[in-house]
Amino acid sequence: MKQDFTIEVAADNNFSILNRIINVLNRRRVRIKRLVAHEDENDFRRGGATMLLHTTPDMIEKVKHQLEKLIEVESAVYYEGSSVYTEISLKNSKQVA
Repeated sequence: MKQDFTIEVAADNNFSILNRIINVLNRRRVRIKRLVAHEDENDFRRGGATMLLHTTPDMIEKVKHQLEKLIEVESAVYYEGSSVYTEISLKNSKQVA
């Protein structure tokens, strides 16, 4: 059964990395409900993305492993539910401001 998952990706702030992340999700037909991309305030070469996805538990595990195979991606962590997405995106927006 499909449900909401929050996935947080830490990666190099490299040209087209966001496009590669989206392509992984599109190939697996995972619905993106929300997406926040950000740059690390201490190092402009590092960044990340926080996404709220609607998919099955098996598929989120596959997506996580596929994202971690991308060269620029340092880590990918997912959480069940959408409340974590709100907490993470608020934390990231406070760091940028």
